[in-house]
Amino acid sequence: MSFMGFILVRVCGKTFPHRHELKNTLGLEYDFRNKDFKGAFPETSQRLVVIEKFCKKNRLSMFVDGEERYNPSEAKKKQGKQTKLTLDEMENLDEFNLSEWLPILEQVADEKDIGKVGVVKWNEPAEIGKGFKEVFIDENTPPIQFNFDSLSENTHFHPLRDIQKQVLGPMMEAVNEGYRNIVLECPTGSGKSALAKTIAQAFGVPSYIVTHLKGLQAQYLKEMPYMKSVMGRGNYDCLLDVEPGCDDVKVAEEALARATDKSPETCTAALAPCKYAKGFKCTKMIPKNEIGQFDYTADSNSMCSYYGALTKAQNAMYFVGNTAYIMAMNKSGKVLPQRPFMIVDEAHQLASNMMSFHSLTVSQRMLEKLFRLPTQQDIQNAKSEKKKEIYRKQREIVLKEFDGKGAYGLPKIKSMTLNTPLSDRKQALQKLGRYLFALKDEIKSKMKEKDAQTKYDKKELGYASNSVMRIEDLLGSIATDWENWVYQVDDNNEYPTWIGFKPLDVSAYADELLLNLGQQRILMSGTILNYDIFGRELGLKPEETAFIKVEYSPFPEKNRPIYTHIKGGKLSRKERGFESFKKCADAIAQIAAKYPEKKGLILPFTDDIETGIVEALRDNHPLVYARIRQHSKIPKERDAVFREFEEEQNNEILISTYANQGFDGKMVGFTVIAKVPFGPLGDIQVKAKAENDPKWYQMMTAVELAQMAGRCVRSESDVGHTYIIDPSFMFHFERGMKNNPLARVLPPYIATSIIKNR
Repeated sequence: MSFMGFILVRVCGKTFPHRHELKNTLGLEYDFRNKDFKGAFPETSQRLVVIEKFCKKNRLSMFVDGEERYNPSEAKKKQGKQTKLTLDEMENLDEFNLSEWLPILEQVADEKDIGKVGVVKWNEPAEIGKGFKEVFIDENTPPIQFNFDSLSENTHFHPLRDIQKQVLGPMMEAVNEGYRNIVLECPTGSGKSALAKTIAQAFGVPSYIVTHLKGLQAQYLKEMPYMKSVMGRGNYDCLLDVEPGCDDVKVAEEALARATDKSPETCTAALAPCKYAKGFKCTKMIPKNEIGQFDYTADSNSMCSYYGALTKAQNAMYFVGNTAYIMAMNKSGKVLPQRPFMIVDEAHQLASNMMSFHSLTVSQRMLEKLFRLPTQQDIQNAKSEKKKEIYRKQREIVLKEFDGKGAYGLPKIKSMTLNTPLSDRKQALQKLGRYLFALKDEIKSKMKEKDAQTKYDKKELGYASNSVMRIEDLLGSIATDWENWVYQVDDNNEYPTWIGFKPLDVSAYADELLLNLGQQRILMSGTILNYDIFGRELGLKPEETAFIKVEYSPFPEKNRPIYTHIKGGKLSRKERGFESFKKCADAIAQIAAKYPEKKGLILPFTDDIETGIVEALRDNHPLVYARIRQHSKIPKERDAVFREFEEEQNNEILISTYANQGFDGKMVGFTVIAKVPFGPLGDIQVKAKAENDPKWYQMMTAVELAQMAGRCVRSESDVGHTYIIDPSFMFHFERGMKNNPLARVLPPYIATSIIKNR
């Protein structure tokens, strides 16, 4: 008998060989007391059909609400009396393949073009590594004997590229050998998104696919709509008619009783009672099982839009996520269950993403927003001196140096340097810690304000909530490992306008932040360049790692030349100025004249370089300036500009710091790299890491440069010319600082192109 529309399913027998499929795919949980698997499903769920088919294929017993649904012994007796099986029985017993029904039957219509699934058996990796393994692939490396095209048949990836077949073989071997970390370096534009899809498809196991850019996340979903994704809670509405940040259980329960399937749009999921009202149990959330974990087998249609999207993503074979969101979810608790595969695209960015996740800058602008203070612009725009004086007083009360008595201005402190003694660093961090504790408590107090005139609105409350979370995370990290933290202050003013905190090393956090979500982690990038540094940054154990490196480009050399003979101005921080930007504009105009009908891409590396180049083009080359396309820092506006630039047929030239990595510029005829992308040594974190390991600094520069050089040739038929106009480039390429030339670090197919076309 069903209860509340749900029925209980039990699967018994020799379940051990099938434990991963029963748990990860069919959504059943192991019952340690009864030594079998169980789960609760809606009466109408088509997953019951899938489970029954699976049991019949693998000769397992199935019980539904205590009554026997399938018994392999009885089925065998009946089969013995027959001389011929029916078509239905043949399908159930012989031809049924669980992986073809992944992730659940309800979504199979969305996955009709996924290709053949589960052609190779996946086994849980051994706990002990097999020793560090390196595989090098050149253009003459034959792929292993395997029908790779069966994996791409009837999909838009068919047939797979030769380089993809060369790579998939070693990847599959490394998976079968139990390597926990499989690191792949494959040229930019060689189709790593297809590799991410295909490796998981081949083994037929659920996978997380993680990328650091939302644009790449969207690209996965656009190319492969059977993949599922979920965004941050702030993008979804709560179904309850409550004020944002409601922490009153009674009010929340009354709103829940009135709730319908349509949101009143008064509160986002990020500010919902399920997050703020302790003890409130919302029935619009994912229910929890007996051990307190989310039950992703529940019906997503009965949930709010956020938890519904999360449930659908968890029930999909592919869960595509943004790095920051997945790390935040994973750090918040056991919300995301471990999957067989964690696939990270653009993995060269992962350590940097983790450092950014832990970093925090407290600024006057942040305090203005949190304390709802008038800005300097408000003072300038005030119509009377009296009003200006009122604004100044409001700011002075809050922004004077922190005293623990109502003032929350930034403490007066000097930036640390590489020579700052440990004792002084510790003392400074203790002082800053007291400030952050007080600031956090004050923000939390303001979040509870009920007065209509002073309480936060929805947007302000979201900002305050996020600020509290980040401050608490920072305080916890500093308390446990203060020597790993550096701090930097705006030293250009008598009183600082900002204080930044950054970690030096995230290797100890990498597993708990992200990597533990996969039993096997596949880390893909076009620019690993130096595995020793890459692995050390993420804390990867060499004995558990296989490194697969492609040493050639699959694209014709004549289609992707890199030129260095046209010189612009010097753009180091000390040397950039009016004349330098004019020389850059002259060089860009000379290049643009060669491609009057082609689209172009300018990669300026920093915002101030972009501004200087655009102004110089406007003043000196108005016809080229007329072709320039820019975007703001607002993500929606930026994405709209990218989309229009890709689709419109014209000769525009996009200039963007955001397009350095991840941008698919196959529509671009030429790319201009304005400056060698050295990391900012004015940043104490970068300076400290560079001093500790000069090779790290050189490698990060080479990674960024190689990514820039790979923007406009994305397939064998693409033709794109790249120009590096930094006049200091050849020095760094051939000699380099401390006799470390970039030529030694850059991928050989990039270095060769530079040498041949200089």
